[in-house]
Amino acid sequence: MSEWIETWRSPIAQDALHVGIILAIVGGYLGVYVVLKRIVFVGAALAQVSAAGVALAFLVGWNPLLSATLFALAGSLFFAQSWGERRISREAVIGAVFLTFSALTVLLASKGAHGMEEVQHLLAGDILAVAPEEVGRIWILGVLVLVAFLLLRKEFLLVAFDAETAQALGYRTRWWEFAFYLMLGGFIGVVIHLVGLVLIFGYLVLPALGALMLARRMTQVVAVAVVNALIATVAGLLVSIIFDLPTTATMLVFMSLLAGVESLAGAFVAR
Repeated sequence: MSEWIETWRSPIAQDALHVGIILAIVGGYLGVYVVLKRIVFVGAALAQVSAAGVALAFLVGWNPLLSATLFALAGSLFFAQSWGERRISREAVIGAVFLTFSALTVLLASKGAHGMEEVQHLLAGDILAVAPEEVGRIWILGVLVLVAFLLLRKEFLLVAFDAETAQALGYRTRWWEFAFYLMLGGFIGVVIHLVGLVLIFGYLVLPALGALMLARRMTQVVAVAVVNALIATVAGLLVSIIFDLPTTATMLVFMSLLAGVESLAGAFVAR
């Protein structure tokens, strides 16, 4: 008992907790937009594009943070393009980008100093391995993204879910789409090389799914999604320490459990 309490109080665990809290708040909030806009796999594709940027940085000696962010921003600009009149569907393009950059990540990492170990880290990540100096940077970025979304929430909601009305009111919908994707891509690009693709994707999908099944009003959905992410973060980290389990996988299991319970509760209430 005392052993895992000491582990929980250790600087490594506390740094992981602090990082997890800001990721849960920002990821849970952004995830509501990602799920409602039906761009779930855009998030996965952006994360994979960022992973390729990190793999390239490791290979040629660049700064992985800068490389991942630039790749993510480039991907964001690409996905923000209008696909309404294209012969190829948006889903096909997303799939092609995801597969292409998945293969590119493996190829680049295979020539790096650590080979496939780098690929494994980019995919699974390890929130417990986040360096102390990175904690403050992640918090600064997270707060900036969160404040920007809160200040512009009405515009983002209008453009996302009623583009025709937004255009009639004089909003430049394409520029607002660019802004949304840039913030989403920038956030993913900064944190992916620290905590991995899978955890970031989980934060952007699972908490919002349960919230949307349980709540109806937008403010309630956002609140439930953020709470879901926070509970899964704290519980997952604590359980992984007590039972010596992989931290990322444990957090994702808690997110999935919450989403499942809330889906059942939402279906029961709907009756």
